[in-house]
Amino acid sequence: MVDLPKTFSKFVAQLSEPKILKGILSIICLCVAVVSVIGCSSDTRQSTRIPPLPTDDATHRIKVGIDYLTTVIRRSPRSAANYHKRAELYVALRDYDRALEDIEEALDISPSNGLFLLTRARVLRQLKKYDEALASARRAEVLQQDTPELYVLLGDLTQQKRQFRQAKLYLAKALQMAPYDGEAYFYTGLLDARQGDTLSGVALMQRALDLKPRFLPAYVELTTIHTRLREYDQAKEINRIGLKYFPKESQLHYARGEMYFTQKRLDSALISYRKAIHFDSTNYMADFYAGIIYLKWNSIPQAIKSFQKVQRFNPKYPQIHFLLGTAYDRVGNLDGSIEQYSLAAEQDPADWRSKGRLYRAQQRKMYLETYGTLPPVAPEAVAEAEDETTAPEKALDPSRVQIEVLTPNLQLKTKADTSRNFKIKP
Repeated sequence: MVDLPKTFSKFVAQLSEPKILKGILSIICLCVAVVSVIGCSSDTRQSTRIPPLPTDDATHRIKVGIDYLTTVIRRSPRSAANYHKRAELYVALRDYDRALEDIEEALDISPSNGLFLLTRARVLRQLKKYDEALASARRAEVLQQDTPELYVLLGDLTQQKRQFRQAKLYLAKALQMAPYDGEAYFYTGLLDARQGDTLSGVALMQRALDLKPRFLPAYVELTTIHTRLREYDQAKEINRIGLKYFPKESQLHYARGEMYFTQKRLDSALISYRKAIHFDSTNYMADFYAGIIYLKWNSIPQAIKSFQKVQRFNPKYPQIHFLLGTAYDRVGNLDGSIEQYSLAAEQDPADWRSKGRLYRAQQRKMYLETYGTLPPVAPEAVAEAEDETTAPEKALDPSRVQIEVLTPNLQLKTKADTSRNFKIKP
């Protein structure tokens, strides 16, 4: 019989020799390396694996993911899934133009993919191309992309087209599928507010925040609604909570500036508007109201700079030509003021203020050319200058929220008294 303990001990002794042990370790390392290379190359080809990302801030992680997907797309340019993944990362960075390019590439490769059409609709909504977004979302619905996210999106887009009954059906379906979907509650509340039921709308938006505390649009809308209702304590508290979650969000700082501006706390409003501009240089509405404050404080160079920026982003913004012309008028730039007043009069033929200022500027220019000096400022011009620095009265944007004031019915419905006979004599 074989003595197993002696045989095993002899085998272990042989393995412990340096040459044999070194050879075995080399073979094991080579096998591990080959398996790792084969696995990584297979994952790269199938686009199923993204390498571990560094634990920095979220933005850095997203950019690393985009760089990796860009490399994978170069190796496999006909993979629609990779374009879709990169589009989602661009959406997370709010780079909606590049996201749209990628999702269009994905749809060129796979035109009947409902998920890709849903992503395209989301991106188009952020770009404010509501008609195209609605068409894409409805096509996704036809392709049976049956998800609460799609019905919430359709509910919002149909609101934009003022198709309120259809929007209510979509949102009800979304809530039936996902009873705890915060976005569905938010857009249902927005729909109620737009139809005049502000109390129900505010309650539903608050419910949305209870379910989804990091939902930015709810904080912005609630701050705006409470400000327009002059409920400043509620507006300030909602805005404070929102800024705790999104301290660098331009929309929240702008909404806070609106609240202070309505309260005529112009110094605090200007600080909020500056923060909004700092975090988003394209937020020209913050520049507009900052320009009004500068104009009121007689800081004309800063006002001109703010109004010029608004004009670059949106030349048809209400009263921008009139206010810029006013700022030019204050510093004696008659050519600039005449040009801006003329544009304001062309934009709104019923704008009598711009026409009156245009005539006055033309007369001052003629006086300057004749006598070499500007004429003295009339008292009524000084009074107008004090009035114009007040922001135009701004009603609540009916495209998003509508608030209706209830008024009593003053018509008395009484029956005619037929118990008396009257005879009218000639």
